[in-house]
Amino acid sequence: MSEEVAEIFSKHIFSSKYEDLGEKTIKQLKVFLLDTIGVGIAGSTGSKLDELKKIAHTWSEGRNCTVLGTWDRYSRDAATLINAYQIHCLEFDCIHEGAVVHPMAAILSSLLAHCEELNNLGHHTNGKEFLISLALGVDIASFIGICAQGELKFFRPATASGFGAIAALSKIQKFSMEEIHNALGIMYSQTCGNMQSHVEGVPILGLQVGFNAKAALASMDLTKAGFPGPKRVFNGEHGYFKLIENDDYDMTYLQENIGKVWMIDQLAHKPFPSGRLTHGLVHAIKDLKSKYGLNKDDIDTIECHVPPGVYKLVARPIINNLTTNYSKLCAKFVGASFMINDHLDIDSFTENKYLNNAETLNFAKKITMVKNEKLDQKVLTPQKFIITLVNKSKIEINLDHVYGHPKAPLSEREYLEKFSKCCFFSTKKIYDNQVNEMIDFIFDLENQENVVDFFKTI
Repeated sequence: MSEEVAEIFSKHIFSSKYEDLGEKTIKQLKVFLLDTIGVGIAGSTGSKLDELKKIAHTWSEGRNCTVLGTWDRYSRDAATLINAYQIHCLEFDCIHEGAVVHPMAAILSSLLAHCEELNNLGHHTNGKEFLISLALGVDIASFIGICAQGELKFFRPATASGFGAIAALSKIQKFSMEEIHNALGIMYSQTCGNMQSHVEGVPILGLQVGFNAKAALASMDLTKAGFPGPKRVFNGEHGYFKLIENDDYDMTYLQENIGKVWMIDQLAHKPFPSGRLTHGLVHAIKDLKSKYGLNKDDIDTIECHVPPGVYKLVARPIINNLTTNYSKLCAKFVGASFMINDHLDIDSFTENKYLNNAETLNFAKKITMVKNEKLDQKVLTPQKFIITLVNKSKIEINLDHVYGHPKAPLSEREYLEKFSKCCFFSTKKIYDNQVNEMIDFIFDLENQENVVDFFKTI
């Protein structure tokens, strides 16, 4: 019998402390915390939010927790669900590529709401406590994804990230090792999220992250009340890896690296608000423009040779009357839109002048996706692009890392610009001085006595 993963996680969560984080890791925590807050602020303009908020108000009483971008107050659970949805609904949040997980949406939304709830009760969470909790949440969500080897059947950014959320909450609560183990088990009893919404391109996809974030809070509450959870959470006969990940998993990397490697150091930025698996094509077109000086009129065809997982999830066809959610996960549209418009911003997927632009749709016909069967379905790279020009000459672009990856990172100027742009899309106007105050607060977080004071910057 292999060692139960829940035991490994419980030990790691219980024993880890802020002092274990190196300078580089602390910096990365702040960078991706800022990025996630920015994306959540921009997500306040996401689709179906009016409907969601109207419903959320009916679920529970209380107006103690803040929603990003509007700064309105909701109950703890409602704020968590809405913030998680806002963070993920634009397809702009960071990702651990090897794990195929967007960990921050569920973790940050539940953690922020819980810290606000504690603050309302007179208990302050300081910056160091917050940072180590965030780091542990990212660890657990990402290690789960790294262990999983098979094809995505369930939506891992929701399923794995729920465990990340309960890990972070357990640390803030100072749970014992046994309590952490129970909390993970209770979380598993509520784990949900499938790939059908991804395939169909409907807004409920992002809500699945929120469901698990909210479930993490319930798991914490039940643990505090003394409820026991199942113990064989991941490796059991009906455990997570058996049911959710098709019994296809490998614990080697986890066993060799947990407590030695911080997963936050491996996160990738999303430079564009579309599915991460579409970014390779954008990267290649970006190179065609900047390195080769080419434009749309120079290109006859683009042949994209991609790993099986990339092909399966974003090689979808161009359809009539493109919707926001579908277009973000259609590599042909994303690439064509960048080529024609020379930018990919939030409005690229919301305004009809971009979504159903005839020139963009015609250029998309020049793009073909080819599945490289020799590669693992889980990897994002390598990718190869064969571009045939109208003069029949060819250019080949090979990518080992896609723009935004730790080995092809955004510069400090670029990720700060991304945050500022996100603030521009806020439902409630954010002024330049407020943007700067938010940045300063986050990058001095380890010295903050109360993380909830962040909301005073707005």
